[in-house]
Amino acid sequence: MIRRYLQNQILDSLKHFPVVLLTGARQAGKSTLAQELIKSYWKAAYVTLDDRAVLDACLLDPDGFISGTPTPVVIDEVQRAPDLLRAIKRRIDQDRRSGQYLLTGSANIMTLATVSESLAGRVALHNLYPFSLAEFLKRPLPNLLNKIFEIRTSKELIKQLPKGPIKDSRDRIKRFILFGGYPIPALISSSGARHRWFSSYRQTYLERDLLQLKSIENIPDFNRLVSIVAFRTGGLLNLSDLSRETGLPFTTLRRYMNLLEVTYQVFLLHPYFANIGKRLVKTPKLFFTDTGMASYLRGADEWSVLEQQGQAGALVETWVAMELLKTMSALDPRFQLFFWRTHSGQEVDFILEKGPKLVAIEVKWGQRIYDSDVFNLKKCSEYLKDRLHFSIILYGGTEIVPFTPRIVAVPFPAFFS
Repeated sequence: MIRRYLQNQILDSLKHFPVVLLTGARQAGKSTLAQELIKSYWKAAYVTLDDRAVLDACLLDPDGFISGTPTPVVIDEVQRAPDLLRAIKRRIDQDRRSGQYLLTGSANIMTLATVSESLAGRVALHNLYPFSLAEFLKRPLPNLLNKIFEIRTSKELIKQLPKGPIKDSRDRIKRFILFGGYPIPALISSSGARHRWFSSYRQTYLERDLLQLKSIENIPDFNRLVSIVAFRTGGLLNLSDLSRETGLPFTTLRRYMNLLEVTYQVFLLHPYFANIGKRLVKTPKLFFTDTGMASYLRGADEWSVLEQQGQAGALVETWVAMELLKTMSALDPRFQLFFWRTHSGQEVDFILEKGPKLVAIEVKWGQRIYDSDVFNLKKCSEYLKDRLHFSIILYGGTEIVPFTPRIVAVPFPAFFS
C-alpha cells in the first residue's frame, strides 16, 4: 500500500471525536485507507454497505443496526443509508467516548441539512483526494507550504529548497497529469487498460453513485455535461454558456453541477477579495478534481493531444490546484485557497491564506520566466498590501530563480515533491 498523508490526521481525530467522517470520490482509496488503519493502528470491526445484507439491515432498521454493532467500527459507503447518521447521533449522545465510528462515503453527505444537524459538534471531517505527486513517488509529506508563511525573504526560501537543477520534471508531470491520481489508473502501465478503467468508472459513477443520491431525468444530457465541463476546467464557471451549450434549463444545470461537486468530480475555487466593494471578479473557477479523468473525457491519452487542443496550460493549472488542496488537507486545516482576478483581466492563479497572511502563486508551464510574468503578482501585491506575505511562480523549468526579495520562481517538483 502507498501510504496516504491523511492517515495521521485521521488517527489524531479518532483520539478526540466520537465520529470521524472520511469522504472523497469513488476509488480515491478510502476503503483501502480505512482497512489499513484497522489492520495496523486502530483495532476496529469493518462493515460495508456494499454488502447487500448489511445495506438492507441499515435501511430497514438503522437504530437496531447501530445498537447491535459493537464499537469501534468502520462503516464503509455510509451515503447509501443516510438515516444511519441519525441513529449514530442517538448512540453517541448516550456515550461520547472518542474513536467509536469511522465512516466513509463517496458523496459529501454533510451537505444534507438533516445529516449536518445530526452530527454538528460530534464529527471530524476529512476529505481524501486521489494520490498527490509526492504520495505517488512515496516521498515525505511536503512541508513547503508551511515554511513559506514563516520565511521573510527569497534567500531564506531558497535555503529550504533542493540544490542544483531539477531533472526530468516536465516528463514526469506530463505523465502524472495524463494518468491522474486515482490509485488504479495511476499504477497501470497499459494505456488500453487505463482507458477501460476510466470508461468503467464513468459508467459506475452514473449508474450507482448519482442515481442513489438523486434521480436524473436524462442520463445522456448529464453525460454530455460531464464531457463539456472537462473542457472548461481551469476557467471561470459560466452557467449561462453551459446552459446554451448543453441545452439544459438553468435550474436543471444548477442541480447537475451541484451533483458533480457533491460527488467530488469537480471543485469550485472562489475568488479572494478583502473589500467586497472593489471591482473584482466574484465568479468561481471550475476545476475537475482528477486530471486523468479530465484527460480521458477530452480524448487525450498523449500530451500532444492536449497541446493540439490548446489546453495543456489549463490541465497544468488544474493539477496544481488539486496538488495544493491535497497538501493543505494533510498539513493544516487552517489553510484556505482562493484566486484573484480583476474585471480588467489581471489575475493571479492562486491565493493561499493561513491566518492573517496570504501567499500568491502563479502557474507557468513554460521553461523560462520573463519580467512580464511577474507583472500580475506585483499588481496583486499593490492591492493586498501588507497582507501579501510572499509570491511564488511555479514553472516548468529546472532552476530556482529569485526575482525580488519576495518573489521566487520554483520548478514544480521542487515545490510539490
